[in-house]
Amino acid sequence: MALITYILINMFIKIAYLITTLIFLSLPVSINSAPNDAMLQGLDGEQHSLSNYLGNGKWVVVNIWGTDCASCRAELDGLIDFHDLHQDKDAMVIGLTLDWPTFGFPNEEELSDFALDYFIEYPLMMVDAKLAGEVVGQKVNMIPLTFLYNPKGDLVLRINGPVNSEELEKIIKNDSVHR
Repeated sequence: MALITYILINMFIKIAYLITTLIFLSLPVSINSAPNDAMLQGLDGEQHSLSNYLGNGKWVVVNIWGTDCASCRAELDGLIDFHDLHQDKDAMVIGLTLDWPTFGFPNEEELSDFALDYFIEYPLMMVDAKLAGEVVGQKVNMIPLTFLYNPKGDLVLRINGPVNSEELEKIIKNDSVHR
């Protein structure tokens, strides 16, 4: 009897999590929020601000993610490929990394090891959900979460959930934000 109760409780928790996730994914989002100029601790040991990257004639993909998030790992190769292909031309990726599932700050040493193991060469900044939300001007309540800024520095798209390089290519090539 205890085993059946345990199985039913776990099933209920998983269903509740799935329903909550689906609700968050279906909520309309405003893209008119302005980013905050907060200083962020980079994995490189330097202080960074999102405004240093925006409006410089390149598309900027800001990906909020965590190393222990399965969906985040699934999109990682595409983001790395996209950044490597475009960084010297017309676009770049910036990672705002938080701890999953706590939404707290990540462990710097673990993130550094992860970045080396996965050959991540784009800028990584360490944030918690509150700071990430302040930076992008919107509440961060799920990951992965991606914000796309046009070459003028305007926020043009928020993507809830995983993104792939083909989507990003289509957007910057066609200067289109339809998803």
